[in-house]
Amino acid sequence: MFNLLFTVIMFCSPCVTGQHQRLIQGDHGLKRSRFQHGVSYANFEAYKFQHLQGSPLDSSCEVCRAKECALACSANAPCISFNVASSANENGKLRCELLSEDKFRSPNKLTVSQQFHHYSIKVIL
Repeated sequence: MFNLLFTVIMFCSPCVTGQHQRLIQGDHGLKRSRFQHGVSYANFEAYKFQHLQGSPLDSSCEVCRAKECALACSANAPCISFNVASSANENGKLRCELLSEDKFRSPNKLTVSQQFHHYSIKVIL
């Protein structure tokens, strides 16, 4: 299996307030702005043909490309990883499952899958 890394940068993000404010440092794998017009970014690493069997957040959706799922995760405060379908459905869309857990917090939930790829925040050691 090979891993793919890409960075998502958002220059305008929705304002998050109160308990939904989140700033995860860890060499800046994920940063969400606390301000309405701040900069948010995430470095996601792909784990091809793997699926994290967590409970998807209510804001899970269908997208045209995996990068759109990454943008949705970056804009959603509880999201720290996501699963995206490996192939399009009958509508030409990919299922995007936004998750509030990741392969590092729940390693026992990561399974081999022909239907999904899992993306977690890149951890720099």
